[in-house]
Amino acid sequence: MKKIILPVGLLIILSLCFGDFINPEGSQLARLYRNMTEGSATFNVRTATYNGQYAPKNAGVIWITNSQNQFVKTVKIWASSYRSALVRWISSSGQNTNGAITSASINTHQLHNITWNGTNAQGVAVPDGDYKFNVEFAEHNANSSNMGKFKQVTFTKGSTPVNLTLTDETYFKNMSLTWVPAIVNGTLSGTVTSSMGTPIQGAVILAGSFNVVSSATGSYSLSLSPGLWNVSCTVNGYITQQMNNVQITASTPTVVDFNMATVGIEDETTPSAYLSLSQGYPNPFKEFTSLSFSTKVPGMVAAQVFDLKGRYIRQLNADSSTTVAWDGRDDAGRYCVNGIYFVRVESGNFSATRKVILQR
Repeated sequence: MKKIILPVGLLIILSLCFGDFINPEGSQLARLYRNMTEGSATFNVRTATYNGQYAPKNAGVIWITNSQNQFVKTVKIWASSYRSALVRWISSSGQNTNGAITSASINTHQLHNITWNGTNAQGVAVPDGDYKFNVEFAEHNANSSNMGKFKQVTFTKGSTPVNLTLTDETYFKNMSLTWVPAIVNGTLSGTVTSSMGTPIQGAVILAGSFNVVSSATGSYSLSLSPGLWNVSCTVNGYITQQMNNVQITASTPTVVDFNMATVGIEDETTPSAYLSLSQGYPNPFKEFTSLSFSTKVPGMVAAQVFDLKGRYIRQLNADSSTTVAWDGRDDAGRYCVNGIYFVRVESGNFSATRKVILQR
């Protein structure tokens, strides 16, 4: 008999497809092609009597269905001896209570506060999309021709938070629904080196209120939530660098390296045929100082202020003019202390620096 040998890749594909056949919503293949945002939904509802035969005693249930009204999971049921009265839920779920909070019927109507973690009855995460909280309760021996009261609330499970407050109805009051997606951070990392390529230890990398210090090898790593971040690198003796609008993506590494230039104490750098920068006027200054520049390099011009130790102080507007002005404040609008500062203008690969003195 000849042996049949299947390649490993084919075995993997077969296992994925077989998993799809058994559990199409939560299979490995489904996860590859569908977004499944983790998070938590909270739903509040207070039932109100319709003066049924056994009122105010009532049996009820809250369950989840998808956009096609297919059963996903029972979240809470209070109907140990009277489940037969929950006609809609039985039709939807087949009385599946896996993972649900269960109890006996209650003697009075109350506020039900429940949470759903975005999984189905098998505990498998479901794909993003529209889902519905279904509420059914009965105060009489309900049947298919004389059912209890029913309410359905729809929301979208995804990366966007949801916060709904619904208008009171006759039998359903104090309704609210929130969906809070879990924030999965991304990683910002890189190395800090001098212009000679030597690792710099002790540099402070700052992103918002988060910061980290570079190691002996110049490396750093910082966990940040997804979004755009302004990132700066500061170390004594070097000109602070700032990278604006760095994109951080969930579960994804982003690399930003800093190559630091040393701070000089000259009044100005060597004039260039491509970029020149005037002395500040007035200088020393009390309220503001202005510097004119000219450049032959096309593209964006950047201007920044640093203190005597090379620490970043302020980003100046130099995009649409040939003059930069500084009012003696930092990026947060705080007045700087009296002393020596440097205004640095960059255009392409060229830069020019002037020393200004703040003296209030």
